[in-house]
Amino acid sequence: MNFIKTKAIALRDYKLSDQDKIVTFYTFSAGLIKVVAKGARRIKSQFAPIAQFPSYSDILIYRKNPTKMGILTECRIKSLFPRIREDILRFAYASHLAEIYLSAIKEEQINKELFYLMLNTLFFLEKEKYDNLKILLSGSKLKFLRILGYTPELRRCVDCGKQRDLFQLFYFTPRKGGILCQDCQIKETQTIGVPKLTILAMDYLLHADLHNLIKPKFHLVEEQISYILDSYLLFHVNERKNNSMELIKKIESQ
Repeated sequence: MNFIKTKAIALRDYKLSDQDKIVTFYTFSAGLIKVVAKGARRIKSQFAPIAQFPSYSDILIYRKNPTKMGILTECRIKSLFPRIREDILRFAYASHLAEIYLSAIKEEQINKELFYLMLNTLFFLEKEKYDNLKILLSGSKLKFLRILGYTPELRRCVDCGKQRDLFQLFYFTPRKGGILCQDCQIKETQTIGVPKLTILAMDYLLHADLHNLIKPKFHLVEEQISYILDSYLLFHVNERKNNSMELIKKIESQ
């Protein structure tokens, strides 16, 4: 097939020449794909807006053969997420999400559920209040892990299988990917002690719809949930820390 017509989210772009860019799109029907966008570095180019992160468009790609990089030939903008582009904190959260996808997904690996998870998360990052962004992102990360097959075990001890309702104290182990009871955590060198609310909140965020994630009491443990998920992602998915998370911390500390 010489032409690929698909929905696409721009995740990253690189300078190719004085006028052209290489754009990494996460697409509905072709997965993660790199495309040459001719003229995209010109302000008046039709490709200039969609070649920048974040954007959501219908695109048409011409590819001579599967071993060649495709060329962007047509586009129709669906959303440019103006609030994300204009707001440094929203942009940092969106960039953090994009970095996770880029580090975890292989090129041309099609996953329609992941595509819509990212797209819907961007739409929520565009409109949600500042106070809810961290919880929203944590919920999206948990769903991302589930889709990839890295669902953390949050209902029973990953070592002995004891139900969490029988726990007196709660611990999370990024290495083993779940909670540990008080007896089993003694045998594990890297654990994170957590209150019960943290585990209950993570379990809720994992299974609830994106539009129903925000619960006021979760703000009490949102920092710890974020820390646990970053540790878990670093251990199982990412090879290195994301630059965007450092930017988020810097902005939020001001």
